[in-house]
Amino acid sequence: HFLVNDKKVTIPSFLVSPEDVIQVREKSRKIQKINESLEIAGQRGIPKWLELDSANYSGKIVDMPKRDEITMPIKEQLIVELYSK
Repeated sequence: HFLVNDKKVTIPSFLVSPEDVIQVREKSRKIQKINESLEIAGQRGIPKWLELDSANYSGKIVDMPKRDEITMPIKEQLIVELYSK
C-alpha cells in the first residue's frame, strides 16, 4: 500500500532514513482505515521530526528522533532483553 521515494515497499520492517518520502499508493487511497488514520494523526499532532502532507497522502522523515522527542512510553530494557535472547 506504500511507496518510499516513489518505489513500492512490501516489507513491513523497511528501514527509512532522513529525507525519505513515504506516500500511500494511488490505489490504496480509498481504504477507509488509511483515511481514518490520516484524520486522527492530524488531530493528535505530528512530531517535529516528521512532516505530514495529508492532502497528498505523503509524509517525510525530516530527522531521526532524539530520545527526549519520543513521547510513547517505551521501556528500552525490555527491547534489549528480547533481542539478546
